[in-house]
Amino acid sequence: MGFFKRLFGKKEKDSSLEANEMNQETPGKNIRETKEKVRNYHVSMNKDEASEHYKQWRVRKEHSDKTIKYFKTQKAAIDHAESLAESQGASVIIHKMDGSIRKKHYT
Repeated sequence: MGFFKRLFGKKEKDSSLEANEMNQETPGKNIRETKEKVRNYHVSMNKDEASEHYKQWRVRKEHSDKTIKYFKTQKAAIDHAESLAESQGASVIIHKMDGSIRKKHYT
């Protein structure tokens, strides 16, 4: 009986150490997860010919199909995206008319 008590007692102690180690790692993991949840803003031209906003500049969140707002000039779209990014701790990625990346603004 003493053998099992020592065996299981040791496992409980080891598992509590593992739990403490996991708790120490969890905050760092949560920070990384939080950073991954912050999505950048993209400024690009709308190329959908069927849209009423065809050839207007738009601001979108990364990995989203929904446009936040359309603008007649790229500068106005950039200014709006920068204000959104600043409040969210995100970055702005500006695209050229052909869709390639022109510039990345990190805030």
